[in-house]
Amino acid sequence: MNSKFNLIILIFSILFSCGKLNNERSTILLNSEYNKRLKSEYGYLVWNPKKSDLETVNKVLKKAIADKKFDFIKKPILENINNNLFKQYIPYIDKNDNRIILLNVSCDVLAIPTLEDQKMEHWKNEFYEVYDGGSCYWKITINVDTEKYSNLLVNGV
Repeated sequence: MNSKFNLIILIFSILFSCGKLNNERSTILLNSEYNKRLKSEYGYLVWNPKKSDLETVNKVLKKAIADKKFDFIKKPILENINNNLFKQYIPYIDKNDNRIILLNVSCDVLAIPTLEDQKMEHWKNEFYEVYDGGSCYWKITINVDTEKYSNLLVNGV
């Protein structure tokens, strides 16, 4: 009886801790068309990041900011990244078995599809890509295992 109770508590802990990773301005994509493309084209597998992994992403972002990689952002950088942007975390395991998170960031979610409720649902479930758009849209690849960043790409700057 006690082991069943412990198992139930463990399951609820896992469910609720993972659920906190997604919020109104961030989402983790695990089963999007983009994830499927990473697997089919490169053989990259999906992994489910924990809260500590996202904390590592934030730590690496702070390093990139200190390295002056984000000078294209006009507002105070940390405030902008932490409070004002929409973030998609796309986790995958690369060919060297490193846990990678592609962080896809935007200032706004455009009205495609045009219905407001579908727009947000679409953004939460599928990779959101804008062509051009300037410094409002950017991506960075973060290796969670080595705590290094690469491929900071800004749309149309």
